[in-house]
Amino acid sequence: METIDLHAEAWEGIRNSYENNRLAHAYVIVGSPRGNALQFSESFLKLLYCSATEKPCNECTNCRLIESHKHADTLWIEPQSKARQIKADDVRGLVNRMTQTSFEGGWKAGILVSAECMNTNSANVLLKTLEEPPKKTLLLLITDSPQALLPTIISRCQKIVLAEGKAVGKNTLWEAPLMELLRELPATSGLDASRLAGKLKAILDTVKAEITESIEEELGGNDEALDESKLKETLEARIKARLKEVQSEVFRVMLDWYRDILMLVSRVDTEHLIFPNDQNILKEQAKEHTQSSALQAIQVVEGMSRRLDRNIPAVQIFDEAFRKLVR
Repeated sequence: METIDLHAEAWEGIRNSYENNRLAHAYVIVGSPRGNALQFSESFLKLLYCSATEKPCNECTNCRLIESHKHADTLWIEPQSKARQIKADDVRGLVNRMTQTSFEGGWKAGILVSAECMNTNSANVLLKTLEEPPKKTLLLLITDSPQALLPTIISRCQKIVLAEGKAVGKNTLWEAPLMELLRELPATSGLDASRLAGKLKAILDTVKAEITESIEEELGGNDEALDESKLKETLEARIKARLKEVQSEVFRVMLDWYRDILMLVSRVDTEHLIFPNDQNILKEQAKEHTQSSALQAIQVVEGMSRRLDRNIPAVQIFDEAFRKLVR
């Protein structure tokens, strides 16, 4: 129930619409496809399929099937190719499923995870269903980049924008070692920069190992029919997608840290700090900076994030960046 508590207003609107039989046929849910938006969508679906009086109970068979993405009347689609696209054939399969009779005689739901990954053809296939939706069908488009969706798709969906949040209990073991690293800044020498670069690389390596283990378990439970080559391709695509999401979050935290330093250098009131509990450490680090050098540090962190998308070894990127941050 964590997601419901985090996004009470949005959840209350969904619950009221459900109880008054006024649900829309399609929703764009803006948030993290592996975090708050995914959790919110699962709670939404539980509301439709839960067999308890007080919905959702999170304990009945249907609620558990929703959590594992195995409910017979739901179809989950996400990018699986190396190109990170949701293909037209996948969407056609979803559309076809929406026109069939539900197994339990109730709702049929299609969920597109990272919906912004639809190409033009797949988006147009989906658009036809949005224009003439079958009865008792629900489409959920989960995305953190709604601007990448066709305006015609957005216009035919209700939009729910979730406040920024993190996935509860998923891939968050990196937070403590990252904060420890940030508290050790700045590097005092080239050797110290290499040490910090190694620590950041180790954090992301640990995250990748955890993600790989998690996805291998998912595929083992859901994709038995995949041949070996398809399984490998799917595994690699999912690992890459989830790792990229975590990397974005890691660099966001690093940017927030240096923005706090910039605010302190600029003598902004400490009540606006993102990390108020670390303000003493931040104040000490801010003594090493001017406004210009704090801005430069922010640009260095942004550069790290961008360069990871290229074929450059991560440890090289981190080492060069931390050397630029030496004070």
